[in-house]
Amino acid sequence: MRISRPLLLISLALLAACAPDRPEPLVPDAPPAEAAIAAVSEARALWVTRFEYDSPTKIATIMARAKSANFNVVYFQVRGAADAMYRSSIEPCAVALCGRLGGTPTWDPLAVAVTEAHARGLQLHAWVNALTAWGSGSSATCAALTESDPGNPRHLLLDRPTWKVKSAAGAFHPCPNSEEYVYFSPGNKGVRTRLARVSADIVRRYAVDGIHLDRIRYPGTAWSYDSASLRLFGKDPAAYPSDWNNFRRTLVDSTVKAVRDSIDRVRPAAVLSAAVWGIYVDRWGWNSSQGYHDYFQHTYPWVRDGYMDVQVPMTYYTINAAPCGYADWACLLDDHLQRTQTWTGKHLYIGIDGGKGAAEINRQIALARQKGAKGVSLYSFSKLESAGLWSTLASGAFATPATVPVMTWK
Repeated sequence: MRISRPLLLISLALLAACAPDRPEPLVPDAPPAEAAIAAVSEARALWVTRFEYDSPTKIATIMARAKSANFNVVYFQVRGAADAMYRSSIEPCAVALCGRLGGTPTWDPLAVAVTEAHARGLQLHAWVNALTAWGSGSSATCAALTESDPGNPRHLLLDRPTWKVKSAAGAFHPCPNSEEYVYFSPGNKGVRTRLARVSADIVRRYAVDGIHLDRIRYPGTAWSYDSASLRLFGKDPAAYPSDWNNFRRTLVDSTVKAVRDSIDRVRPAAVLSAAVWGIYVDRWGWNSSQGYHDYFQHTYPWVRDGYMDVQVPMTYYTINAAPCGYADWACLLDDHLQRTQTWTGKHLYIGIDGGKGAAEINRQIALARQKGAKGVSLYSFSKLESAGLWSTLASGAFATPATVPVMTWK
């Protein structure tokens, strides 16, 4: 019997209405488009120190390892103590590159790093120590500060020895000392200008994605009573201790701003970031060192006033079982998030110690994501290499490739 089309449609509708309910398929709800984008927008930075590479082959290996684990940013150190791990007409070739200070380099680590990183889709940021004048760990290191070969730049500390930080008693920062380096005083305009000039030169001549500052602080509260700083302050530090401390903070601020201004004149799109002290202010009674009080590193204005894009705290601690117990990584994450992202809208790549083990690293990455940090930064290549964590990250926390979050203000 032939059934007309209207009758067929009515019959099918009645059958569907009488059919028993079927269970919904076990498929998770699809996230909204915004959440899907956020899930793969995450900075995954890797610190690479100047002690971790010694050849083009090693640099290629470093970048290949980073890519294999789905990192997307590399902080590659090229300035340790007013010297250069690249070809520079401003500062002398570093001992590690040329065998002696001020020699002539036979290859260019920064050029190799940029090429190898970009070939793999990695951002490459030149990591620059800001106020360190020379290594001070041993007498042998101190003795390595020598005159350059003819035709090569002279080291700034030899040219301007009075630019070192000075104590209230009138003593210049000695070598050796317990602070790892002899430091320059940011009270000397020439120190600020040199750092700005070096940063702009790197951005001008290399296709780096940014400048990453380190050691952008004083070595301690006992320093720097140099003549330039005292003249600028214009008062007796002993009579105005609070003002004196704030004044030294503003000198560090000015040093950062000088770098920002210099690279903006060359390439405004270049990112400026800094490795900052892990504990900004000890609000929890940990009796710990503090960037703000002990090293005059007042990082909040850097992001608030727009002359820094990313802060990367050196939070090399673990998540404490007691919330905000001594050096609790989770507590520090919250503190830095508020100061950097919540209050200013700039980006935080929270620091993680690569030597803490896979379980702790995974916990910290997961918590950083949960809290909304724009990214993480692991210290350092050699720690991850020694622990063999590349495949662990690639199959776990970093299993899905990610893109570096967009900086809308750029």
